[in-house]
Amino acid sequence: MITPFKPLFYETSKCVALYMDPNIRLQLYLRCPSFASAHKNEVTRVRDLKVRPEHFEINGTIYRLAVNTQYTDTPNPRSVVLDNAEGGIQDDVDIYGLPPRLTQDDAENVEVDNAETTRLRETIARMEQDRAKPGNRNNIERLNLKWEAYNMRINNTPPPYRHYLQLTISKGKLVKMERVVYDKKFGTAKEYIEKLVFGNKTIRVENLQIGGDEYLHDLDNRIGIQFGPPRQEPLFGYTPQTDSVKPLLSIRNLEVGVLKVTGILTNALASIRPVLSQVPLKELKAVCHQRTFPEDPIVNTAEFLHIADCTPLNVLSNRPNYRIHIRVAYEMYDNNVINFVNEWKSRKIRIGTYYSIGGHDRPVFNIIRMFKNTPGAKLGENKETRLTGYPECIIIPMGNDTELNVYCSEPNEEEKEYCSDQFIVKIKWQPRGYAKVVEIDIVWDREKRSVLRRHVIKADVKTVAKHYTLRGQPLMRKKGAVRCHSNRVVGLSRRYTPPFPVKLTQSTLRTRMAVYCHYTVLSLVIQVHCENKMAAKRICES
Repeated sequence: MITPFKPLFYETSKCVALYMDPNIRLQLYLRCPSFASAHKNEVTRVRDLKVRPEHFEINGTIYRLAVNTQYTDTPNPRSVVLDNAEGGIQDDVDIYGLPPRLTQDDAENVEVDNAETTRLRETIARMEQDRAKPGNRNNIERLNLKWEAYNMRINNTPPPYRHYLQLTISKGKLVKMERVVYDKKFGTAKEYIEKLVFGNKTIRVENLQIGGDEYLHDLDNRIGIQFGPPRQEPLFGYTPQTDSVKPLLSIRNLEVGVLKVTGILTNALASIRPVLSQVPLKELKAVCHQRTFPEDPIVNTAEFLHIADCTPLNVLSNRPNYRIHIRVAYEMYDNNVINFVNEWKSRKIRIGTYYSIGGHDRPVFNIIRMFKNTPGAKLGENKETRLTGYPECIIIPMGNDTELNVYCSEPNEEEKEYCSDQFIVKIKWQPRGYAKVVEIDIVWDREKRSVLRRHVIKADVKTVAKHYTLRGQPLMRKKGAVRCHSNRVVGLSRRYTPPFPVKLTQSTLRTRMAVYCHYTVLSLVIQVHCENKMAAKRICES
């Protein structure tokens, strides 16, 4: 017996739509007309949305739209097969697979096409000279086909192939393709797909990525290096093009938790600003462009600003964010740090504001040293560092009731999510008196010194240790030391011995063993000498 059809009530459909995977929900919407109302009016919750130049990805499912070429009477040439497999053409093309003509003047169009064919023949001739180079064979075939396409367009000859608009939906090894004849502009078809997928009332995204998986390095961008071919869509351009950027994926209303931008941040902000309904962001992860970071309300209100590449330290100046992390900082000079501290003193920065910088041994030493050289800075410990392997903390008074604590540590499990370096320098605003100024004890075991003791304190200790110990007593030469070298005294401290107990280490053990062996041999020699002398005396007496 066939079960009668029982449609879901609207309220039930809304609940189903809210907790359904967005990819399955889209398929249900396309196949079930009664579900359309609930789908369009209920929020779509997406865990991970990645918008790349060539496709977009929803929770691991990739949607890719492209124009593919198919020969009608003969098999596709090898280069065409490879191009179709790599995604095809993602731009407007005519029936020949060439960019559309810019003018209506036939004579001018023919002149432009003839110039392009001449350029192609010259390029092919150069490549033919090095045909054995890997990849040149396919490239030469690709250029020959393009040259033939220009000739066919000049002579108005129908091409022996057709173009199809293909939508590919893939997740892992599962691939689904839908294909129609390409008879409209690529941009129009792309906008139709975006509205079909993101056309409901609100899209709530937990993690949004705009751009490729690799960051666009600021240095490479400033000297003109481009990663890949020129990009037609302004959102993914290599330069700021805010006036030409369209709203992201034709979305009407967008809510974002974490935003990651791997390209030009201003372009990404221009794409989400018209549709973003919720501020502030929980986290914004981006890179600088031309050594600057944009002053934008979306940036300034982010709860956690993560600058994910090398950046000058001056981005911390006049930045209202409560939490900032810089992966690697450069242009760090004493005057810059002093100016930053003075600028921070002039602003009323609230207690709990937290800046951090990643780095290895030497960069961390430079940062700590520069803050230590700031006027009024003192060395101490606070509650967070006292029981760690790096207890030292630089204390800088910032106002009547606040102070700046600068210290370093190894990243913990939570910090490793955004800091993969050996150390992390932490700059925190705390209530006055949060950190305590302490006296420094010399640690003679170099292997167990912390980064701060090895680098920052060592310079001061060397200066003082020439004449005095930390207790203010003069260093004295050890009286009972045994000379084993013309310029060195073997003892607990090589040349000098401090007038206070020295920590027992492998180094001191070795020197003590040397002294012990020397005295043992010396005592044996004296004993033998005395015995020989006594024996000679007895012989004389007899």
